Amino acid sequence: MAFATIKLIPGVNTQKTLAANQAGVSVSNLIRYRDQLVQKIGGWNQYYSGTIGSTIRCIWGWQGLTGAGYLAVGATAELDAITAGSATTITPQTLTFNIPPDISISSASSFVTIVASGSSASIYDTVYFNTPVAIGNLLFNGAYPVAVAVDSSSFQIVSSVQASTTIASSGTLPTFTTIANSATVTVALDNHNFQAIQGLYQQFIAPTSVGGLTIQGPYQVNSVLSSTSFTIAATLAASAAQTATMNSSLEQLVLYKAQGPPPSGGGYGLGGYGLGGYGLGSPVSGGTGTPITTTDWTLANWGEALLACPKDGPIYVWSPRSGFQTASVIATAPFFNGGIFVAMPQQILVAYRSVLASGVQDPLTVRWSDQNDYTNWTVSNQTAAGDFRIPTGSKIIGAIQGPSQAFIWTDVGCWVMQYVGGTVIFNFTEVGSGCGLIGPHAANKIANIVYWCSNAMQFFRAAGQGVEPLPCPVWDAIFQNLSSTYQDRILCWPNSVANEIWWFYPSTASTGENDSYVKYNVVEGEWDYGPLARNAGIDVTGLGMPIATDTVTIYQHEVGFNNVTQPLNSYFESGYWSIAEGNDYAFVDWFLPDMKFGTYSGSKNASVNITFKVVDYLGDTPRSYGPFTFTSTTQYLSPRFRGRFMSVHIESNDTDTFWRIGAARYRFAVAGRR
Repeated sequence: MAFATIKLIPGVNTQKTLAANQAGVSVSNLIRYRDQLVQKIGGWNQYYSGTIGSTIRCIWGWQGLTGAGYLAVGATAELDAITAGSATTITPQTLTFNIPPDISISSASSFVTIVASGSSASIYDTVYFNTPVAIGNLLFNGAYPVAVAVDSSSFQIVSSVQASTTIASSGTLPTFTTIANSATVTVALDNHNFQAIQGLYQQFIAPTSVGGLTIQGPYQVNSVLSSTSFTIAATLAASAAQTATMNSSLEQLVLYKAQGPPPSGGGYGLGGYGLGGYGLGSPVSGGTGTPITTTDWTLANWGEALLACPKDGPIYVWSPRSGFQTASVIATAPFFNGGIFVAMPQQILVAYRSVLASGVQDPLTVRWSDQNDYTNWTVSNQTAAGDFRIPTGSKIIGAIQGPSQAFIWTDVGCWVMQYVGGTVIFNFTEVGSGCGLIGPHAANKIANIVYWCSNAMQFFRAAGQGVEPLPCPVWDAIFQNLSSTYQDRILCWPNSVANEIWWFYPSTASTGENDSYVKYNVVEGEWDYGPLARNAGIDVTGLGMPIATDTVTIYQHEVGFNNVTQPLNSYFESGYWSIAEGNDYAFVDWFLPDMKFGTYSGSKNASVNITFKVVDYLGDTPRSYGPFTFTSTTQYLSPRFRGRFMSVHIESNDTDTFWRIGAARYRFAVAGRR
């Protein structure tokens, strides 16, 4: 009887048929390639012993000035900061008021008093007017920091314009007037200051029913009738002539609460009757609000400070040594953004899918702060702040800071944002079309190369030669098994320890969360795939090995070889190989795997199960032989089977073990033809 050697072709291929993939791998789970050999993947432990109370969407790791490590966790109903095994909830809070306008102004003063019962505002809070409110010569629209906390029912803000008269407890909301069978709506709004310039927009956040229409969202100003009125165009014609005041005549305020540090001192010392209380007064610490919810987050750090942006929301900041109990809104930053990142090394905060000067969110606008100052977004010759509108596509999907430049993806292409300084600050260049991003977290970088999953159902990378498609032999494992409803949740996760870039995705059998993966070895060029649930992840940081999460649990990867304390079920299955191109039957009675059991200095007690699958014709149901247990002390296996085509399934499901397979030899004899 003769011996033959099989050395598996590196990489998993689901595109080829089993016979065409002779000596290749067709099925895989939790394996990887090292020096072109298949091995068991590294394991993971829980990074944080508890669980998160809502679905995790994004994580970010950084270190504080004292060297302490922090992991920010952005979930649908909370924002947490984990350090030293302990989690602190820092979820931003808001209070929404729908109340009759009660605003007071004083002649020649910039201070404005607002009454909102139960607001318990503090000087750390910010109020946002969802309904424009006019009083005297002033118009309030957008965000204003609280300047003075008067009492639990009132607070003061500062207007950029001094009041020309004194008015108490008043305020006027916009009114809308419709004409039957016309889409033109006349808006009465004092002090709007619009000019007859094409392209102006006004945002109406709180909804208003009028003439059979619902006025809500951004509307382009069609014509300016006077200093107190203008027209907009609704999407439909009104069914009746009617006039209605916005939001049923109620002022809608959103108070962004920040749980600041508690008043210091007490008794007759620095607090109480000392510098606080009867002395210079102490800032009101403020009441609590309702924690915000969101469908997604983007996170970054600015030195020791965490920057956090809920999808289509404002930008928040929290620092571990600030004493603040919750993240607080950056009142001077754009209030509606698709996401953020920090442009390096200039340290400029960038917001995409951001707002125009009118406060209307534009899906293609990129805005950035002054250098080294995330609070200054004023565009002038004294700052580096600015903005740019991507001229192609429908909206920006996501963006990251790459090795030397930023990458911004729309639904149709990829743009590079390159710092040039001067008065321009950033140059924007389209570097790829037909390669738009499939979801906001579907791109990442490893080894100075940016990789992403495109809505064109391809993988791409951007390196020195520009944007290029990445051949994917496991294409159908993801794109024929992808839930189109939830495809925007795809996660791109780099694992520099293993030179791998992973894409986790929701399969058609999922409930909408990522439950499967494909991954690519960026050094060796091999792919593999399998089932594993991960929603968010970061590469190696000061927190140690790569970290990834499922919906509520956080894991640190490349730690041991277990699924926490449970076995890690690792396996692969080869394509068919044959004797004499399948013309002859073969009888196989010996099989001698070439395997490495255990790590270099660890125990060699790994155990694998080997099953042989045999068919006479390629359409047959395979006959299985095994499983046969193979360990470091096993000399050979005696499977004793006969057939034209054979494949091998190798699997392990034990704890604290590692294996790698090289060439395998088997003894066979030609057993004739039929």
